[in-house]
Amino acid sequence: MACSRTTFSDHRETFQAALNSFFSGKPEETEADLARLCHPTFRLSAENEDLDFTGFVRHMRWLRENLPAGSVSLTITQFLVDGNQRADRHSSTTVMPDGKVRGAETFLFAEVADDGRLLWVREHVMRLGYKGPDGSWIKDDEVPKVPTDDVKEN
Repeated sequence: MACSRTTFSDHRETFQAALNSFFSGKPEETEADLARLCHPTFRLSAENEDLDFTGFVRHMRWLRENLPAGSVSLTITQFLVDGNQRADRHSSTTVMPDGKVRGAETFLFAEVADDGRLLWVREHVMRLGYKGPDGSWIKDDEVPKVPTDDVKEN
C-alpha cells in the first residue's frame, strides 16, 4: 500500500507553520509530531550540532519542556524550492523564561524525501542577542554602558 506524499514543504506558509510547530505541542508527543514532518533517517546539522532523528526529538522535547508555550516564533522572509531541495531565510524570536527576548536570523537548507518529509536540514544561525528596552538587539557580549557618578575626569 503506497502512502501519500505530504506537501507541507512545498509552500512558504505551510513550511513556516511546520517549522513553528517543532516548538509547540505536548513534550510527550514530540516524537509523533516530528515523525510526521521528518524522515526516520533525518539529520540536523548546525554550527555546534549534528543530530540524528533521535537526538533531534530529544532536543525538541527539552525545548518544549523548558520554554513557555508560544515563546518561539519564526517568520520566513525568503523561500526557494528546486525539486527536492529547499532553502529559506527566516528570523526568529524566543521569549526566555526570564522574559528576555532573544533573536536570530537563520539560513536553512534542506532536502525532502519522496514522501515529502525532511531528510536533512543544515542551518547557519546568526544570533542577534537580546532585545533591549528601545527594541534594538544587544549582542550577548555587549554590556550596556551605565553612567556612574564615581568616574573621575582627568
